[in-house]
Amino acid sequence: MKKTEIFDKNLACMKARLYEPLVKSLKKIKNTKKFEPFFDLYEPLNLNITELKTREKMYARPLEELKEKIEDINKKKAKFPTLFFYGIGNALLYKALLQNKEHKRVVVFEKELELIFIALCLVDFSQDLYNVRFCLIHSPNHNSAVADFLFNTGRLALLYRSYDLELNCSFYERYKKDILNVNSINKQQMISNSMKNGNDPKDALIGIDHFIRHLPKMLTHASLEELLQKRRGKVETAIIVATGPSLDKQLKLLKKYANKASIFCLDASYPVLAKHNIKPDYVLSLERVAATSEFFDNDFKDFDKNVLFIALALTHPKTIEHFERKKVDYILTPKTLALATDMDIREYHSLSGMSVAHMAFILAAQLKHKNIILIGQDLAFGKDDKGHSKSYSRGEKKSQEETNRLAKHIVKAYGGIGTVKTTEVWYLFKTIFESFFERAKLHHNIYNATEGGARIEHSIEKPFKECCEELLTKEIKKPLTKVRPYKREHQNKLLLDAYKKIKSYQRRGENLARDCRRISKQMSAFIHPEKNKAKLSISLVYENLDKIKRKLGTKKYAFLAEALGPSLFHYESSLAPLYLQNVLSEEDKQNKMVAWIYAHEAWVDEVHNLTLLQNGVFKAAIVPLRELLEKRKLI
Repeated sequence: MKKTEIFDKNLACMKARLYEPLVKSLKKIKNTKKFEPFFDLYEPLNLNITELKTREKMYARPLEELKEKIEDINKKKAKFPTLFFYGIGNALLYKALLQNKEHKRVVVFEKELELIFIALCLVDFSQDLYNVRFCLIHSPNHNSAVADFLFNTGRLALLYRSYDLELNCSFYERYKKDILNVNSINKQQMISNSMKNGNDPKDALIGIDHFIRHLPKMLTHASLEELLQKRRGKVETAIIVATGPSLDKQLKLLKKYANKASIFCLDASYPVLAKHNIKPDYVLSLERVAATSEFFDNDFKDFDKNVLFIALALTHPKTIEHFERKKVDYILTPKTLALATDMDIREYHSLSGMSVAHMAFILAAQLKHKNIILIGQDLAFGKDDKGHSKSYSRGEKKSQEETNRLAKHIVKAYGGIGTVKTTEVWYLFKTIFESFFERAKLHHNIYNATEGGARIEHSIEKPFKECCEELLTKEIKKPLTKVRPYKREHQNKLLLDAYKKIKSYQRRGENLARDCRRISKQMSAFIHPEKNKAKLSISLVYENLDKIKRKLGTKKYAFLAEALGPSLFHYESSLAPLYLQNVLSEEDKQNKMVAWIYAHEAWVDEVHNLTLLQNGVFKAAIVPLRELLEKRKLI
């Protein structure tokens, strides 16, 4: 089959970056050699496809199978916002399913490029391809970055338990190995998304407490915006130094070339570089736990001069104590989390990342380094089963204890030959890097010069020596440009605005807690009628519960997402099967409403309790900010 006008129209609408490799491959096809469509002149929907070599037809009864499939999906999955299929087939199934507006996205994986070509020649998906409502994935291109896009979008992130990869037809049973690979990538991404959301609201509340307490320090020191304005685009190459087992072999070269690149040092790498007298330009830290502060419990004297320490504002208070004792230059900046985002202190815009290495990469990219080189980024155990460099400041024994507690997994090794052992957390870090790199490689050359550990896709694997010799040819003027705090008048405005916002959050939290108590009483009266005189209708309780859920979804209550997120993510995802349950009669509707109310009794209590806990955190943590405002006679 040769390309048609419909094909050109479809291809022109595949603008999303997701489609770039697929579009490139499709453009090379002049006509099909492996598959050919078989048309029924009397019934266009009776469309079959023949495999030319075997003469085998894809469908036994194309039209009847299409009708049966649509009927089955409408019966079982009419409310599903996203449907997943393996196999494009004749594509008519997806054209029909996209008529249902409940389906916000239809995702199709297909291994055979020619079948994708035929489908796009025959069926006009242009509008849905443009909106990425019809999401067509060539399975050889499927990876963690693509899966992250698919499973990290809106409601689907909560409905991942409904994931079901359905075959287009029995013809695709022969692709079992590819189907297992697609499923494996998708399910690992769902696990990763779940881990990203955390499982303990106490951790979130600790971070909120630290962030609020540290606002006076953050707003009276230089901002990230100031740093970017002063240093963006000034240095061509950045080297990010992690503490994997392979770091030791790179230290000699790093020392030799340190003045020819920006050196980004992770908190755990900082004592290692100090020991070898390799001065970094940036030392970064993001953890809220006391153990991370230990990396700064030292006195390296002149070594710290002209080094800029950058920590997330939710860092442990001892980290800041060490910074101030050592009299180093430091910046605090928010993490990309709900509360800090809602506060919108623009000059102190946030950094993100599940690990400090992600944070370092994002900052290096924001500073517009053309080349970004990673060393010591093993994300795997070394041959001696060690998880960190020999120079790891907390000691080999401590390193071994920390990593031995974690479950082991097998992944592809650096260089693509053989495998290495990693952990669930390191695997998550690896997939996040891959997602970052896939997007960033349009603007940056990303080199993994670790020469060990796990392969990180979308980076250029190259020996560190070659990277240095080819990229680091000019001395850089160091120290880099100084960054300074804002003038006192602007500081005062930022401090006062932050104080007013936190007070408004407290009032909103009190209002929400009151609403939760009211609906909780109504639900209890409905669920336990024998204990209550008042009789409440299903629809009234259901509607009031829905009001609470809609209220939480508004921007006004976005500041709560951080504390509520871990619990509610797992609550909501566990409710997915009930939410997606199809309603075929009035009786079904009543039963579903009753089940929905029962399932939310603990949910409402959790929202109420965590909202009050966060308000308690606000009340205590705002004290340093209030005291500074009083000292400056601003309140």
